[in-house]
Amino acid sequence: MIKCAAKHLDTNRNGQLERSELEAAIESLPWLSKGVLKVIGSIDMIMSKCDANGDGAIDMKKGGDMDKSAETCLKTCFKRKAFKSAFFPDCGADEL
Repeated sequence: MIKCAAKHLDTNRNGQLERSELEAAIESLPWLSKGVLKVIGSIDMIMSKCDANGDGAIDMKKGGDMDKSAETCLKTCFKRKAFKSAFFPDCGADEL
């Protein structure tokens, strides 16, 4: 899923998912998808659980925040599926 997030959400291509990118991605979603994301939590909750080093961005590179926060960031299979279906439903299995 990190590859999908990098491809679809990291708009400035710096390898990090910044709060502003996450906010823009959520704002662009249809209302139904926004409802699905309520299961995951607020932007503050996502950032607090996924930004392991607390620098305000989720590092998606190998060994970065997404790896370090694997126990807290999108912890359940249901949350991962909700995140994927909302932001990148067409992302292939080879990109997960």
